[in-house]
Amino acid sequence: MSAREREILAHVAEGLTNKEIASRLFLSEGTVRNYVTALLEKLQLRDRTQLAIYYLNHG
Repeated sequence: MSAREREILAHVAEGLTNKEIASRLFLSEGTVRNYVTALLEKLQLRDRTQLAIYYLNHG
């Protein structure tokens, strides 16, 4: 997992929306959406809730 993916994962775990993450990281909302989708596929998870739980369990 790249540093950017870990950063986005941490923000998802904080409960931020794609728009909020994009604003904080100076990315487009679409780019954040693509990262979230890639993380879901890479980690074989269904949704953002599972991403947040994954982050809490694995740091």
